[in-house]
Amino acid sequence: MRNLKHTIIAIAAFVMVGTLSCVQITSNSAKKQERDMKLTTANKAENITIASAEGELGTIAVALTNDENEVAAAEAAQTPELPEDVSEQEIAEKSYLTLGYANVTGSVEIKEDPNEEAKTTGKMSGADQVEILESTDGWYKISDNGQIGYVESEQVTLDKSEAKESALQYDHYKKANVTAENGLVVRSSGSSDANVEGTVNDGDNLIVVDSDGDYIKVLYGADYKEGYVINTGLETTGEWVEKSDVHSEIKRVAAEKAEAARQEEIARQNAARAASSYSTTNGTSASTAAQAAQAATESAGSVVTSGSGKGQAIVNTAMKYLGTPYRWGGTSPGGFDCSGLVQYVCRANGISVPRVAASQRGAGRYVSRENLQPGDLVFFSNGGGISHVGIYAGNGNMVHAPHTGDVVKVASINSSYRISHYAGAVRVW
Repeated sequence: MRNLKHTIIAIAAFVMVGTLSCVQITSNSAKKQERDMKLTTANKAENITIASAEGELGTIAVALTNDENEVAAAEAAQTPELPEDVSEQEIAEKSYLTLGYANVTGSVEIKEDPNEEAKTTGKMSGADQVEILESTDGWYKISDNGQIGYVESEQVTLDKSEAKESALQYDHYKKANVTAENGLVVRSSGSSDANVEGTVNDGDNLIVVDSDGDYIKVLYGADYKEGYVINTGLETTGEWVEKSDVHSEIKRVAAEKAEAARQEEIARQNAARAASSYSTTNGTSASTAAQAAQAATESAGSVVTSGSGKGQAIVNTAMKYLGTPYRWGGTSPGGFDCSGLVQYVCRANGISVPRVAASQRGAGRYVSRENLQPGDLVFFSNGGGISHVGIYAGNGNMVHAPHTGDVVKVASINSSYRISHYAGAVRVW
């Protein structure tokens, strides 16, 4: 009986061991099968996806083959299709990178590293749109139309209009108006201690060249003189003018002045010959004759002839301002200089003439001294160009604004000084 019991126990133990061995073999076979499946699938498929599957033996990895169509579909799902007419600007605005604009006049170098001594990799021009990739110690790493490198952070702005304005300054000047009620003094440099070069009046148009602290460098007047005015009396108009156009106009005015100077010299020589002829014919000196003429015209009531037409109208207008104080640069009844009086009086009669005497000399047709009529403009030279202008009033006299400390008055053109400095006349009416 005991032997039978032992036999049964031994058989049972053998069955249990055999069962465990089978389970272990089965588990090992499953793992081998899984490994072989992965290797085989990976060798055959160009694109695989690793997925998981639940089975009696736990979770196992399964390699699934993806064909080309399935890959393309997956990529399309992850990258939305953009409309054909979408702009680069719209794409950039949806980017995670910050957009900036080159805030420079002209162009600047793009550096390989964030320092001035680094190698140059390209150039960034005014108003270029750039992507800011990173910021470091006063420098931006940017991408400008495929050029990647570093520029100083102050050379990039997020304000597109600011960048455009900086770019325009490369080949344009700003226009500005004088807004100071009493006008502005024009100085030789950007300092309140600098020499006075002239004045500009309320409403005058100027061209802004540069700024210098509290002063702005401008071009003013018909001949584009250069000077400095205080920045509190100007207001920009928002208009721009091309530098090339301004420089061409400056050259034109300079050529006009040169021609006027040539004509002045011819007129001066003619006047000298006329004075010499007068002296020989009358048996007396030109100086004595001129003094006599001046003495005969001391009174304003006796110096103006009675004329008619546009020329006399110009004289009549000028006579209204007798006694007006001389003011250098003055162009209004509050004070005139010589050319300011001429311009104002002509404008009042519907005639446009330039602002300065040298330019007025070329504004009409030349008239010989013998054929002067009331309303003609008479010019005088100090040897270095036109220095004075008056309005011929008849009987050898003119209405003019002489100099600082004097007033608008009638004077003879036949004094020794006026004869020797006479530089011709023009008719603008």
